[in-house]
Amino acid sequence: MNTRPIRTKVAATLVVGALAFTVAACDDSGTSKVSASQKQGQADANSIYTKFDRIAPYPYRNENPTSALERENLARRLKQLNDKSTVGYVYLLAPNTAQVIGYYTITGKVSSTGSQLTSSQILQQCSSDAAGGSCSVVDAVGDDGTYGPEEGGPNGVFFFTTAGVLVETVMPWVYSTQPMKIYANAPQLDAKG
Repeated sequence: MNTRPIRTKVAATLVVGALAFTVAACDDSGTSKVSASQKQGQADANSIYTKFDRIAPYPYRNENPTSALERENLARRLKQLNDKSTVGYVYLLAPNTAQVIGYYTITGKVSSTGSQLTSSQILQQCSSDAAGGSCSVVDAVGDDGTYGPEEGGPNGVFFFTTAGVLVETVMPWVYSTQPMKIYANAPQLDAKG
């Protein structure tokens, strides 16, 4: 088993944690308020990072990457999902099981019910007092003109079938751009009766 990716992730996590700790340990004037135990914790984190970095150093420190596969995958996925002519298959699973209820044939992509076209937060109650003024960040009204979460909450999704029917669900789901053989007996939920 290759443990290098795990070690690199652990080392990176320790460095990020140490940096976040350093920033959080300053008051509004930027003056450090670090206790002795906090300083020791930061020194320990730096020491551990140095040890892990010797074992599994960052691979592109002295050379150029040979590819940008993760970025290429993200770009390819974005292009494919933003093409409304793409036909896909959404398989709905019964909650807490792997049992397939059925599938829909859709065009375009699966979207989050938590997405909206306008900003989700705005600045409000800005004052201009002698201390420089202050503003509060508050939740903005949603696209439908109301406050609060959408019907599906943070886990809801929606999509449009090839017939243009809107389907919204909070059930677990799997998406594929071709039918999946493991779900060969699943009923097509948007089939004409």
